This record gives sequence, structure tokens and C-alpha cells, in this order.
Amino acid sequence: MSGLAALPALYLVAGCTAYVFAWAGVPLAWLLGPLTSTAVLTMTGLNRTVVPVMTRPFGQIVVATFVGAHFTPDALHALLASAPLLLTATCGVLAAAALVARLQMRLGGSDRVTALLACVPTSPVEAGVLAERFGVDPAPVILAQTMRIIMVVSLVPVLLLLGAAQGNLPPAAPHQGGVAGMALTLAAALAGPALLRWGRISNPFFLGPLFTAALLSALDLPSYDLPAPLLSAAQILLGTWLGACLRPDLLLRQRRLIAAMLLSSFLLIASCALAAWGLSALFAAPFPTVMLGMAPGGVTEMALTAGLLGLDVAFVTAMQITRIFLIMPNLARLVRLTARRLHY
Repeated sequence: MSGLAALPALYLVAGCTAYVFAWAGVPLAWLLGPLTSTAVLTMTGLNRTVVPVMTRPFGQIVVATFVGAHFTPDALHALLASAPLLLTATCGVLAAAALVARLQMRLGGSDRVTALLACVPTSPVEAGVLAERFGVDPAPVILAQTMRIIMVVSLVPVLLLLGAAQGNLPPAAPHQGGVAGMALTLAAALAGPALLRWGRISNPFFLGPLFTAALLSALDLPSYDLPAPLLSAAQILLGTWLGACLRPDLLLRQRRLIAAMLLSSFLLIASCALAAWGLSALFAAPFPTVMLGMAPGGVTEMALTAGLLGLDVAFVTAMQITRIFLIMPNLARLVRLTARRLHY
């Protein structure tokens, strides 16, 4: 697959795969579908097309705006009322990721930077971008992040749903503000990256829109929920870029590392479950709620699971977004410190 028509054809295949995944009820279908089909085509050598890096910012802005819109006034209230628990949970997840990263280094033979980026709960896109910035191969990092997310969204909701009474799903759109809300949401989505780039804060195309959208939602200002086709298109762009980063030699030459990544993902989930059990006892909070808040997966998927279980959706959302805001802006600093240790 090469030439001028290769990229449109690749996106067409990615979109069709996303539709099939969505029809089959696969979690994160519009992201994992394109990632899967593009990865298969790339690893088998059928796809040699370079997906433009400029497609990343659009996808990041759209997805971040969608996630930030779920930080409702109820979620803000949950954050303020339970700040000690949220901060402790975030530190616990980060500590568990650091321990698992050390294990992955020993078992898989990866360097410190790769191991850290592979294990710290963040998005595959952000981890891949940081890998490129610090001069390490982004392919194993993206694969590890993707495997962990698949395991989380596949295992955690199913295990918690077993034997639980179902509740009501959280609303897909926290609020609608008509034309005024659409204009305000668009302005915030564009101003967020510019603001963070001016302040030299890392991950501006994700954290910027996430912050501005969360601010609009938390203050209950007029906003506009993104149309589903736009959100789907953004995920297709991101999934296609991620899949194209997985080169053919990854499975052939790094089987030991991949096995270590699978084990690391399982251990990280298990560590989060153990920490959630301890924190639920310490702070007298329901274990399923704390587990969904600590799960190293997606905000939307964990919030939907909380709704199905009849749990506190606002609390789960607050925990997930607290972790994002604490880890993502500081992840580059952690990687920089880790990279320096490579030279000692």
C-alpha cells in the first residue's frame, strides 16, 4: 500500500474496521479498530505509508475536549470533598507503575525510559510522542500502552459487573448550550493548546483542551457536546497513526519484551486493585468505585461502567481526571530524570 491513494485507502480500511468493532461491541472501538487494522497491515509489510504527524493534534484536541466535558459540577464537588483520597490514589498508581517498570526492565531487557513510558498510565499517543522526544523507539511503548488499555477495558468492567445490579448510564452529553455553547467550546478547545504552549507545558494539544473543557463543564457554563461523528473521526486518525508506528520487526525481534509487557500490564492492574482495596478500607469508600477510579484505563469507559453498576459516576470521573492532570504535565520531567540516570 503506497502512492498518493495509499493514505485515503488506509483511512478507509481503518474506518471500516472501527465500524465492525463498534457493531461487535468492542470497547474503544473507534480507536482500537483502526489501530488493529493498521498495525496488522504495517507489521505484515502491506502498508508502507507514513501517516502524517500533523493528524495527531486534531485527534488529541477533539478527544480531550470530549473527556473534559464530563468533568461536571458534581465531579468537581467530588474532587474537593475527597481530595486526600484522590491524591493518595494517584500517588499509589504512580508508585505501582514505577515498580512494574523496574520489573519490565529486568524481564524484557528494555531501557529505563522505555519501561517508564510503557508502564505509567497515560494514553498511547502521549506516551509515543514522549518516546520520540527522548530518542527511544515509540513502537514498544505504544504497544504496551495499548495492551494495558485493552486489558483494563476488557477485564475490569466485566469482573465488577458480575453479580452486580445494573443502574443508569451517565449522560453522554453533560450539557448543551446551542450556538453560544458551540462557539464557547470551540474557542476553549483552540485557546487551551495555545495557552499551554505559551506556558511551555508538555502535551499542550491534550492537556490544554482538557483543562478548558473541564473548566467550562465544572462551572456549568454553556458548552456543546461534540458530535459523535467528529469524535469517531478523531479516534480513527489517532488509531491509524498509532498502528502505523508498529513496525514489522517488532513481533519478530522483541518477543521477550512483549511477554514482559503483558505481564507488567497484568501486574499493574492487580496492584491497582490491591491499592483500591486498601484505600477503600482506609477512607470508608466502596471498593468498586475506588477500583474504577484507579483503573489505568479510559475515563469514559470507567464512567460508563460506574453508571451500569449504579455507582458514583462523578467520583470515578474525578479520580480519573485527577490522575491525568497530576501525571501528564509531570511525565516529561519524570522521563527527563530517568533519561539522565542512563548516563551515570
